[in-house]
Amino acid sequence: MAAAPAILVIEDDPVVRQFVELVLSQAGYAVSSAVTGELGITALQNTRWDLVLLDIQMPDMTGLQVLRLLRQYQRTKVAVMMMTAKGDVATVHEALEAGADGYLVKPFAPQDLLLRVEATLNPQKFKAIGGTP
Repeated sequence: MAAAPAILVIEDDPVVRQFVELVLSQAGYAVSSAVTGELGITALQNTRWDLVLLDIQMPDMTGLQVLRLLRQYQRTKVAVMMMTAKGDVATVHEALEAGADGYLVKPFAPQDLLLRVEATLNPQKFKAIGGTP
């Protein structure tokens, strides 16, 4: 049996973080979290992850700063999905240009989270049925 995909949630808002952890854990994913960008970077250096869910607005450093550092120094390409309350086109484009694999606008329903996570982890599956959500 294959190991559950490992997902790191980097989110400073405890309500959002706990919601994401609960939804993903109940769906069978192995979930850990970090409450700051700095702690997220440390977790990224010490463990292999299949997906990172990264908040854009955090107090110590932005998610975009974390993403740029990750893309600059990573040895293997981990999928990164940005989570943002700012769904404007400029913010989304900036995240994608910085190397994000996708984004999710807060607030989101559990089904949206699970669908985006599955599509990011298994893009071939979604291409076979007509595209990503």
